[in-house]
Amino acid sequence: MDLPSTRYYGSKRKLVENIWSALDGLHLEYESVLDLFGGTGILSYYMALQNKHVIYNDIMAFNCEIAKALLCSPKGIFTEADAHDLLREDVECDYLHHVRDLYAGVYYTQDENNAIDIVIQNINRIPEEQRSSAYYILFQSCLIKRPFNIFHRRNLNLRENHVKSRFGNKTTWEKSFEVLFSQFTKELNRYQLEQLPNAQISNQSALNLDIHADLVYIDTPYFSKNSTPISYHNRYHFLEGLMHYADIPDHINYAKTNRELDFGRCREFENKLTYLDDLHQLLDMHRDSIIALSYTTNGYPSTEELRDAMSQHKEHAQVIDLGEHSFALNKDNNERHEVLIVGY
Repeated sequence: MDLPSTRYYGSKRKLVENIWSALDGLHLEYESVLDLFGGTGILSYYMALQNKHVIYNDIMAFNCEIAKALLCSPKGIFTEADAHDLLREDVECDYLHHVRDLYAGVYYTQDENNAIDIVIQNINRIPEEQRSSAYYILFQSCLIKRPFNIFHRRNLNLRENHVKSRFGNKTTWEKSFEVLFSQFTKELNRYQLEQLPNAQISNQSALNLDIHADLVYIDTPYFSKNSTPISYHNRYHFLEGLMHYADIPDHINYAKTNRELDFGRCREFENKLTYLDDLHQLLDMHRDSIIALSYTTNGYPSTEELRDAMSQHKEHAQVIDLGEHSFALNKDNNERHEVLIVGY
């Protein structure tokens, strides 16, 4: 199936059909799906195409805007002309320049920083029904211009001094926002739906979300057995910060070289020592639903520990192998399999 591209660490784009087949093979009946750690929204999007009632949730507001663009915005509501208008500076508007002034030499060139400043403020001046689409093209453009598509390091120099290697594409990194805005507007219009699905968007922490669904899909952060994890917040804090643009100066951690912003920070499922406690609490909250938990065979906790945890809350706990799946530049890819742990 042709699905939207994703530029997100841990995205299930390549696995979503396997997940659907695994659930279908168990002959489980469900009409509503709660996607608790929604991320790119690809699982919610796929389930919507299968005529399921979808509740997308994510702790980060920028992810919710991406989901709104795909699930809640009518096809064709945002055009290439609309996209290019976002890049035009209105001489009658007194623009702030937080990115240009506070992130020089960190992620983007100064011309690009200035463009981001202009665009994010222009988005707040367009009709509300267009804003999610505008956020979508901005966030996708920001991601594709970054080495590794993430913001955990201050590494503009890596992009500027790049030589041929197994990661990244300098030609793509150097494309202008105007070119990328056209590219992603076309992409968005391709995947937006003629008839809006039965979908709702929630921006809550998973442990504070009191919503029932027939099936609850859980895709928490993964932990390596050996290395120190990089939080999702650290990977994507910059995009989350753009959702709170006016307040950026008061939320920068200057002690970190990447100038991490603290918007959207949540400690749930970000600590190895408390992960199982968080998981038990979540499984208990949804004990009356079918639960599908995505994980990896070389992660921590182990698949066996997660199956045991599931069995404490559900009568049946089944581990289904979804096949080999690797992440770019992940050192733990050897014989790495994705699994789905289903409780029912």
